[in-house]
Amino acid sequence: MQLPLFPLDIYLLPNGICKLRIYEQRYIRLVKLATTNHHGFGLCMKIDDTLCHFGTRAIITDFDPLPDGFMSITIQGVEMFLINNHWQDSDYLYVGDTSPVPNWHSKDINFIDQNISDNLKQLFQQHPDHARYYPEPKFDDITWVCQRWLEILPLEVNQKQWFMSRNDCSAALSFLHTVINNNASLK
Repeated sequence: MQLPLFPLDIYLLPNGICKLRIYEQRYIRLVKLATTNHHGFGLCMKIDDTLCHFGTRAIITDFDPLPDGFMSITIQGVEMFLINNHWQDSDYLYVGDTSPVPNWHSKDINFIDQNISDNLKQLFQQHPDHARYYPEPKFDDITWVCQRWLEILPLEVNQKQWFMSRNDCSAALSFLHTVINNNASLK
């Protein structure tokens, strides 16, 4: 699938939600393309000036004009993808030929790690501005919980890319178990 690409340091996974402020002409064009093609756009990261291999296809769920003439959009991650090839148009908007990467499924992991889920609930309670993006949180879905944690944690881009390349959330779950238990023992 050919998608306009938005390279940002934001790590968004399927079902993740965030707001973006749009002000550059090329990204205003990206918003127009994303709303007319019904496929959305690709959110991807960069290392130095190089686009990373994995990204997340996002759809625009809401947008608002801002008083300064810019635009605010709310986006939701739909599926991960692999960038097969990419180029820049004359206005420097990246466009990529992408292949979908299967989303992680909770059926692959038969349990919920209550400690990891409870800590995310607690974090949402402490940060209601972030929690409001998720009016129906899925704290009993280990894939959803792992993905929200990975979006929040300050990880290096190459670490984020590695997690995106996995077939399920088991590596993320193992990592989170270590991180959360180590932090709990420091209290």
